[in-house]
Amino acid sequence: MWYHHPEKFLERLDGINILVTRSVDQADIFAGLLRDLGANVSEIPVLAITPPQDYKDLDRYLRDLPSYDWIVFASTNAVDYTVARAAALGLSDALKAVKLAVVGPSTAQAVTGHGYKVDFCPSAFVAETLIEEFPDYPHLQGKKIFWPRTNIGRTVIIDKFSEAGAQVDTAVAYLTDLPADHAHLARTLVGALRAGHIDVITLASAQSARNLASMIEEGLLFEAAEPGKTTTKIENNEEAMAMKSSTIASKEATMQELLGAVQIAAIGPVTARAARAELGRVDVEASDHTIIGLTKSLLASLKFPQKGT
Repeated sequence: MWYHHPEKFLERLDGINILVTRSVDQADIFAGLLRDLGANVSEIPVLAITPPQDYKDLDRYLRDLPSYDWIVFASTNAVDYTVARAAALGLSDALKAVKLAVVGPSTAQAVTGHGYKVDFCPSAFVAETLIEEFPDYPHLQGKKIFWPRTNIGRTVIIDKFSEAGAQVDTAVAYLTDLPADHAHLARTLVGALRAGHIDVITLASAQSARNLASMIEEGLLFEAAEPGKTTTKIENNEEAMAMKSSTIASKEATMQELLGAVQIAAIGPVTARAARAELGRVDVEASDHTIIGLTKSLLASLKFPQKGT
């Protein structure tokens, strides 16, 4: 883990109950920063980051790295898993023979932390800016670009670079999924929300917003299935459809009730869009799309609170 935070903060988060939803391997630094500022931090991961089921595609492209002009890294996980696999294949030096582009400073620190040089980092830390500011874009005819990525998420990088004439190859370097113990975590999450133990939920990726919503729904289903809950006998398909619609509406209303007194904080615009779609609103959106930027935006929002949008 290469991220560090030298900044000094004038404000504090004393007594604020903040939920960190990052994966187990990535939560410590953010949680530690928030605790240093006085926050009461709960850690409930809504993501699990794991190796791919097989390395066939990744290995093929890593062995062919000398033929590529660029590797694009859109996350620290992509860096860590790609570098580790290259080392396992004895190809660490091959990464030095290709230019490396990153989406932001956290990813850049991961690259330099492994001993490699960053050749391009955009001025704003989102894929759209990486594309717009990428060297020679939109004239990428003849360029070969390798994009090691996760198994989910947007394909805007491959779409736009391909439209600009580049050959873009991609392989899964790591998997993003729900945690293995998501059922237990879902019950814990809903219980904490019901008890008023969470003031702020932090989201560091769009998939975090989607998985959070999924786990809240899962926790609510467990509640509904608890002993003592009454059930209704369904006589026909029409009643079943009506019951399903009623259940969906009820879950949405209950989710909004659970989140009503909670601030939802997103690390950037892509995460914020996903949070609005899945959770109904966002209260804090970091202008600097890093955990430092998210922390600063949290401090500002708690000092000057605004209604979510």
